[in-house]
Amino acid sequence: MLVWLALRGLVLGQGRGDAVVVVYREGSADSRGVAEHYARARGVPAGQVIGLSTSSDVTLTRADYEVQVERALMGELGKRGLARFVEAGAGGGGGRAVSRCVESSVRYLVLAWGMPYRVENAPALLAGQTNDVPAPLQRNNASVDSELCLLPMAGRYPLVAGVPNPFYSTTNRLALHPTNGVFVVGRVDGPSPGIARRMVDHALMCETNGFMGEGYFDLRNITSGSYRTGDVWITNAAAAARRLGFATHVDNEPATLPGSMPLANVGIYVGWYTPDVEGPFARDAVEFLPGSVAYHLHSFSAAEPRNPLKHWVGPLLAKGATVTFGSVDEPYLEFTPNPHVFLELLAIAGFDVGEAGLASQPVLSWANAFFGDPLFRPFERDLLALEERQSKAKSPGHAWTILRQVNLIIQAGQSPSVVRDQLGAYPLSTNHPVLAERVAQLHAADSRHKPAVQWYETALALRPSPQHRLRMLLAMAESLSLSQQRQRAFETLRVVEELRPDYKDVLSFRQRQLEMAKDILNIDEMRRLQDEIVRIKAPAAAKPAQP
Repeated sequence: MLVWLALRGLVLGQGRGDAVVVVYREGSADSRGVAEHYARARGVPAGQVIGLSTSSDVTLTRADYEVQVERALMGELGKRGLARFVEAGAGGGGGRAVSRCVESSVRYLVLAWGMPYRVENAPALLAGQTNDVPAPLQRNNASVDSELCLLPMAGRYPLVAGVPNPFYSTTNRLALHPTNGVFVVGRVDGPSPGIARRMVDHALMCETNGFMGEGYFDLRNITSGSYRTGDVWITNAAAAARRLGFATHVDNEPATLPGSMPLANVGIYVGWYTPDVEGPFARDAVEFLPGSVAYHLHSFSAAEPRNPLKHWVGPLLAKGATVTFGSVDEPYLEFTPNPHVFLELLAIAGFDVGEAGLASQPVLSWANAFFGDPLFRPFERDLLALEERQSKAKSPGHAWTILRQVNLIIQAGQSPSVVRDQLGAYPLSTNHPVLAERVAQLHAADSRHKPAVQWYETALALRPSPQHRLRMLLAMAESLSLSQQRQRAFETLRVVEELRPDYKDVLSFRQRQLEMAKDILNIDEMRRLQDEIVRIKAPAAAKPAQP
């Protein structure tokens, strides 16, 4: 399997492994193992896998970073003939050596599991650099990753606040080159070496099978003030996903997604703003599909990326996300990566994850870091060519590409009923739950609830995922009710209650059950559900005072 993945990576990577340097922590067998796994998968030459000896696998002082990472890596790149640096001009303060990259055969730096990810603040280096800098930005702590983006101009930029990214929102991916002052940096890291290797394997699986899954976008419904920027970014990201044909779910409630939400077939997630993983992402299992991109915007989302329970980056990777990103320290909203720019560049401009990550950051030498294979290209822009390839290979991604095409055709103005009937006659629709569900949804949207129920039943018989099954049962119950099949509607919600015991505490669910019990005049159920609603609404019992 690994040999096949490596060969497949060479084909799909189109030789781009030659443009990569993989960096691991010297002395750590796990770090080296992840680095070598990545190198095999992407065809990185052995001479471009470099070990660095660092005093920590988490946080370095600014002095240690400059000696153990910055200067050590520049030396190795020069010694191996991969890049050439020359002394150049006046420095950016702090007495640092000044360099400029004038030649480079590599563009990417991949940091393997175990490499440190944070650089401490060094107040002594701020002297003379804080004029006109707002007080909260008078600091020079950063992620190792963001500093390494500027390795080609080491010593030439001031160590205070962040450095404006000249390539923010660029659509010219070839401009992202060390001779223009930047490396593309990605991190194959996470809660365990095994998870880091899985991130690489899932990226290759996605490139082989095509991108699968749905988009989930969690807004806060902020209409004014400085924080509105976050909602605008996420709103625009959702619009981009919709334009790409993805089944797109947008939550406008101020709270994060409720834990009871049927979070099915996750391909894209963008949301904000809580310090630790919660809601449906706190479940034991989350239905992330191979290649999934997930981002929760929070100031410290990557503060402990190897902790599977704390903040967001670690838990998202532990639950199966292939790509995520975040901040190791307070970045402030306007300096965090823009998820809309990231998604647009990734899906529309043909960037890979590393390029889109670099170009989505307003500032560098700051707190942000990207976790995932930087060479990973999740999206193929030619859906017709992708669908033809998937059809021949009987790829599991085939149905997802058909679904995107269906959504795009409807967006283009074709009659939904015409599309619905054509999709219903397509053989794959009776063999894959996501297509059968789409036919059901199109019937329900046209108030054709009896055929909608029939298509939901077809989809439910096709072994959907647990969360997908739950979502369809809830939708089918509504179509049953609207088609006057009220007893079956009530029974369907009882099935949901059995499948998901946590729904006993969801007020809206219990209220809907009560409405259906009234429809069928089931007195016993009405009494039971009324008692349940009283229980849910009751204030929590006060804890006894401590002696």
